[in-house]
Amino acid sequence: MTAHIDSFPPSLSRQILEQLVLETEIAKQFLQILNDECATLMEFSSPEPLRELAQKKWQIGQQLEAAYKERMQLVQSRFPVSATQHGLADILERLDPQQQDDLAKQWNSYNELVAQAKSLNESNAIMIHSYLKYNQDALDSLNRAAGVQHTYDGKGMRKPVSTGKPLASA
Repeated sequence: MTAHIDSFPPSLSRQILEQLVLETEIAKQFLQILNDECATLMEFSSPEPLRELAQKKWQIGQQLEAAYKERMQLVQSRFPVSATQHGLADILERLDPQQQDDLAKQWNSYNELVAQAKSLNESNAIMIHSYLKYNQDALDSLNRAAGVQHTYDGKGMRKPVSTGKPLASA
């Protein structure tokens, strides 16, 4: 049986719950952007929408990180850092028993959204990598056809054009 810490006012539990609700809402926005990114990748016609979505994704990611830090400050204001390293699930058991059910449900909801976002983000990254590889291969083929022997990488360093198969033979 876990001992509850009665010396903490229920307001801490409410504050953590409110913070988790906020984080969950931000995570929903992040997931929506990832869904939009996926749809844009599926019907890819221009890189501009991806650039805009990447900017939105970064901004929402910053909000999510700030909300997480605020939640951790709340938790660490009442619990030692060593106790918070085991995750919020362990802390939930030590908070106001009347709030535990709501906290646990919100925590699970938040974690489900984060898992979905992680999976979708990885999926989108695979599609982006595939587009990048396809475009790099096409560029290398065109460069070979034009007789270009070297190009430059992102750091401005000279690199040889890939010597893969030609598109066609004469």
